[in-house]
Amino acid sequence: MKAHHKEVSPTHNRSWKKVVALLALGLQKIVSKVMETEVAPKTPQEIKEHTEDNLPPIDFGRPVEETPLLPIADSVPRRKKVKGGFERVPAQLNSRFMLSQNNLMASSRDIKLMSVDLDRIDKLSNAAFAYMAILVVAICYWSYFHNPDPRFLWLGGTLSVLATLIFIRTSHIKRTSAEVLRVDFFRHSGLVTFPVGNNVSTFSLALDEVDLYIGKVSAGRGVQFNMAYLVPKRYPKHLRHQPMYPVDWEPRDLEDSMELWSEIHRFMDNTQPIPASFYKGWQEVIESSDFTEQDKIIILGEDLVKQAPFYDLENDRPLDKVIW
Repeated sequence: MKAHHKEVSPTHNRSWKKVVALLALGLQKIVSKVMETEVAPKTPQEIKEHTEDNLPPIDFGRPVEETPLLPIADSVPRRKKVKGGFERVPAQLNSRFMLSQNNLMASSRDIKLMSVDLDRIDKLSNAAFAYMAILVVAICYWSYFHNPDPRFLWLGGTLSVLATLIFIRTSHIKRTSAEVLRVDFFRHSGLVTFPVGNNVSTFSLALDEVDLYIGKVSAGRGVQFNMAYLVPKRYPKHLRHQPMYPVDWEPRDLEDSMELWSEIHRFMDNTQPIPASFYKGWQEVIESSDFTEQDKIIILGEDLVKQAPFYDLENDRPLDKVIW
C-alpha cells in the first residue's frame, strides 16, 4: 500500500515541498537580519570617555542661508484647509512672560526648527516586503525551471508586480520627502525658509504668511500626544504636494504653543532686542559637553559665543544683558 502511494504521487508535490523549505530558509535569514539587535561587547580600548574630542560634528543637512522671498506670481495658495482636529495657534505679542523651557536651536541670527519625519520612515520600511517578494520570485522561477508548473509562474508574476509597485512608491517618497526636516527663521530679513522634497531646494515666505497648528496624533494602542505643525499659506507652483512641516517640540496644550509662537514672533522683530527667554538655551549650548567648540560656533555664531555668559543656570535667571 505504501509502495502504491509513492508510485502515484505527482512530482510537483515534492517540488512544492522544496519551495516551502527554501522559502522558510530564506525568510529565516531575512528576519534574522532585520531583527538583529545584539551588538558585540566593546573592548576597554573602545569605551571612551564622552568628551569633545570624539563627538561627531554638527550637520544641518543643507546650508543655513537666506533665500529670496517667493514671488506671488510663482506661487499658489494653500489648497486644503487644515482639518482633522488641528487648531491654529495665535501669537499674543502684547503679553510678557519667561518661557519655562526654551529648547529652540537658535542664535542671534536665526532659529532652526528640526524634526524627524516618522511617517516617511514607516512608509520606506515597506521596502523590506519588496525584497522578501523578490526572494520568493527567484525561488518560484527556479522551481518552474525544474518543474514547469503554471502556479510557479502565476505566483512569481504576481509578486513581481507587487515588488515593482512598492519600489516605485518608495522611490517617489525618497525624492519628495526628507527624513530630517529643518525650517529656518531669519531675524534680519524676517523670512521663514522651508525645504522642498528631499532638501533639493527651498522657498521663503514672510512670517505673517506662516501659521502654526497643533493637534492630537495617535501613537498606537490608544496613546495620543500633541504635535505642532508649521503650515505655509502659499507654496511654489511646481509643488504637487503641499506638505505641513512638523515642529521639534511637543506642546503640552494650546497655551504652551501660544507662548513659544509669540516668542518666535518677538525674535523675528528686529526693532527690539531678542527676548531674554532665548538666553537660557544659548547658555545650555555654551556649557554642554555634547558640543565641540566648533559646534558651538556653528550653532550660535562666533560673535554670540564671545558675548557669553547669558544666563545663570544655577539660579535659573537671565543675566542683565541686552542682545540684539
